[in-house]
Amino acid sequence: MFISLHAQVPKGVFLTDTIEIGKPFQYSLSIRHRPGIDILFPDTARHFPPFLVRDVSFFSTRTDARGSLDSSVYTLVSFETGPMQTLRVPVLLLRTPTDCTVVFSNSDTIRLRERIQTMRPDTLRLSTNTAVVSLRQQMNYPLLMTILAGICLLAGVLLLFFGRNIRTRIRRYQLYRQYQDFQRSFARLTRGIGPETAHEDAGRAVVIWKKYMERLERKPFTSLTTREIVESVQDIRLADALKEIDGVIYGSVYSDQTQQSLRILNEVADDAYRRSSVQLQEEEVNQEERL
Repeated sequence: MFISLHAQVPKGVFLTDTIEIGKPFQYSLSIRHRPGIDILFPDTARHFPPFLVRDVSFFSTRTDARGSLDSSVYTLVSFETGPMQTLRVPVLLLRTPTDCTVVFSNSDTIRLRERIQTMRPDTLRLSTNTAVVSLRQQMNYPLLMTILAGICLLAGVLLLFFGRNIRTRIRRYQLYRQYQDFQRSFARLTRGIGPETAHEDAGRAVVIWKKYMERLERKPFTSLTTREIVESVQDIRLADALKEIDGVIYGSVYSDQTQQSLRILNEVADDAYRRSSVQLQEEEVNQEERL
């Protein structure tokens, strides 16, 4: 079935029937859509719970009589113990700079393989004349309470000394994955920009840039005016760059400075990412010194 005649429902499929805890496996995601629509695949840091993304491979768009096909293969790993684990991810359709649609893939389920084998051949033989006496099982409650108390104490010590450090490392990893996703999407829109495609591609690139900066700086960049963005970022190059790009988007005025202006946006995002990364690294060092 087509979604608003622009794209099919994304197809997400695990490439294996069963998995083991901590071992990588692959998940395929593909979507067929009308040519001319840009596709943004899901954020690897936020949209794949309960799985963690180890790697991702993107394939070039293929277009034929049925439309364009975008696809990717994700290498995942799971540490969950549930016997059945399900995944459903969003895909973003960019039709115009201001018109975005989110469509979700089908749900696919994978089974956790148990490595402990409980089935063994019965090699015990009972003597015919032996009288069987039923014994009541007794629980060693003191030992059980001692073990539980030790586990709770160990978990408390680990959380007390390493809890904040672990959370900081996870935030740094998520920050890095978000940066990689932004760079990949921004480069795809700006790499081959020219007078014929500048109006649409520049607009989509600005939308992606604003959303990334909004997440990074925790400010509403998507609803701010150009002047408010310049005042918030405080980069002297940004005012001229946004003015140049506004001319391309709203006036179709493409010039030799368009590519340079887009590079400035990318550099501003890169500087913001590095500031955030350094800040998290300093927090991690301070936590280690306190330990």
